[in-house]
Amino acid sequence: MGLTNKQFQGFIRLTIDKLKKALEETPDNVELQELLDIYQAMLEDGS
Repeated sequence: MGLTNKQFQGFIRLTIDKLKKALEETPDNVELQELLDIYQAMLEDGS
């Protein structure tokens, strides 16, 4: 059972939202920022 493109993009958007909230609490967390950058690039590539 696979995900449709829309389902995958929804998952990525949800993850981006949670990463942004986590970065508000710990703005100097380099690993979270790198992960956010990767997910945003994935979303842009899939558009």
